[in-house]
Amino acid sequence: MTAPALSPQDLQAIASAASQWRGGNVAVVQTPHAGRVVVKSMRAPRHPARYRLLGALAGLLGAPYLKTAPLLGGAAGQALEVRRLRALHAAGVRVPQVLHVAPDHFVMQWLGPGDLAAALRQRHPQAAALWREGGEALTRIHCAGQCLSQAFARNMIVSETGTLAGMIDFEDDPLQVMPLADAQARNWLDYLHSTLWLAPLPQAEADACLDAWMQAAPAATRARFTHACQRLAWLRALPTHRRWGRDTVSLQAAAAAAHRFLGRQAAPSA
Repeated sequence: MTAPALSPQDLQAIASAASQWRGGNVAVVQTPHAGRVVVKSMRAPRHPARYRLLGALAGLLGAPYLKTAPLLGGAAGQALEVRRLRALHAAGVRVPQVLHVAPDHFVMQWLGPGDLAAALRQRHPQAAALWREGGEALTRIHCAGQCLSQAFARNMIVSETGTLAGMIDFEDDPLQVMPLADAQARNWLDYLHSTLWLAPLPQAEADACLDAWMQAAPAATRARFTHACQRLAWLRALPTHRRWGRDTVSLQAAAAAAHRFLGRQAAPSA
């Protein structure tokens, strides 16, 4: 669906709401003609030291798909995100259309009021279907030769009708630091890590979905995902009780799924 162009009145409404979005913030603004739009102001430039450290750690672990692409911030960061959004939209990926670009902010299409992470936490009536839809969307994106930046559940927008509306948050480009297959494998790690511990469906059903998605994935992506499972499956030994914190529990759930995936790959065919 093509988003309506912004009128002068829309731009005036956005300017009038500047107190909501300036200073590196993101705001939903109601405009007279285009309806609700998302205004994202320029973030401050980021220091590269942290990303170099994470890259070195990924190298020591022999897991290059764990590298973190730099979050540039500033004018370069805004230009990168706008470029990524336009390229992904042109490739048929469901992302917000860019409606307007200014020196200190840009405006994009509003996709919906919620996200997959919230839908899973709140046990949305369509939570299981949304989880499957997220995995299917990743498969289509990868088969189209594309990758997301951070494929976490919080970056997958749920529409007002309870369907997956699209993906957001493209402040970094993983292809700056890794090949496409690694970036796509990282998308799967992000997705499983941020959803499996909350996914409201039986383990066997979730495993079957993962097998189907990997079967449909590009061969190089499937190979790199399998490599990631081999490197990270030992983390299934982490505690499973939520008193140890969300990050620990979510990482354990993803690692346990990785271990089961490897077991199924090694099992002889019937």
